Amino acid sequence: MEKLVIIGNGFDVAHGLNTRYSNFMEYLQSYEKVPEYATERFIWLHSVSESDQAKHNFYKALCKYIPEDDLWSCFEYALCEIDSKDVESENSNYLIVYGDDNWTDSAHHDYQYMIEEDLSFAHNIPKYFHEWISREVTAVSRIISTKIINPKSIFLNFNYTDTLEKTYNIPAERILYVHGNAVRGDKLILGHHDKSLFQSEPEPIFNTEEERDMYYENLIDDVRIIEAQEIIKSYYKATYKDTASIIKYNYNFFNTLTDIKEIFILGHSLSDIDYDYFNIVAQKVSTDCKWYISYYNDDDYNNALNLIRILEVINYTLITLGEIQ
Repeated sequence: MEKLVIIGNGFDVAHGLNTRYSNFMEYLQSYEKVPEYATERFIWLHSVSESDQAKHNFYKALCKYIPEDDLWSCFEYALCEIDSKDVESENSNYLIVYGDDNWTDSAHHDYQYMIEEDLSFAHNIPKYFHEWISREVTAVSRIISTKIINPKSIFLNFNYTDTLEKTYNIPAERILYVHGNAVRGDKLILGHHDKSLFQSEPEPIFNTEEERDMYYENLIDDVRIIEAQEIIKSYYKATYKDTASIIKYNYNFFNTLTDIKEIFILGHSLSDIDYDYFNIVAQKVSTDCKWYISYYNDDDYNNALNLIRILEVINYTLITLGEIQ
């Protein structure tokens, strides 16, 4: 084993698969069958299946607090762009003041409940990603040389598809599907990488007892607000990609990389969300290992240069997928 091939979504896209985030958006907006329209803008609900109704509700929930331009260009990043203040403000009418004439016992929980409902879509993200990806036909024409992609190489695959198995006949045991494989029914892993959004902040250091008293006087004492803030933190935690735990779980794979002589990174955008994986690879391989990193556009090219700088890679070549086909 001398080659490690790292596969990103650009690999599937180059093979003609519809696996861009914009394709995910199109799937969420689609229908199993053409619905019946009551007017030019409105459809009859009875003409839409329950699964399509649920899918469209998921789409609306996604877009309620996240700008769509960000969502369908950088989905994982966008998941942490929900502004907690927007969520709180949107549901503030449920935060009835104690003693208000409209007060009922349900007001103890309405505010928290509505915020939890607004953010509950987070738990369905892997489900709809799985439904979408599973529809793709991955037995397509080869475009990469078998000198690079062959059963003697080992593969770190960031994609959820089985293109390597179906198109290139790579045995599954040679592939680490680091974020899961949709075909075999894995729970798919995706998310942002900002742990600070849900971690508790340490108590500040006070210079005087007066400072400490003022700090605690200004703390929120409405338990409903405190509980709502914890619900929002739970959303950020649910949409967090815990790369450290994933690496620990797959540590045996990374420990096999010590004899690698060449690394090919094919179709990966090299976003900093996944830097931890590249860092552990760089730690395991020798310093004279040759890195071949593909790029598609100027952003990819700059991301590759940034990765090389951070990992202190010396022996590298930047290439396009077309140059290695």
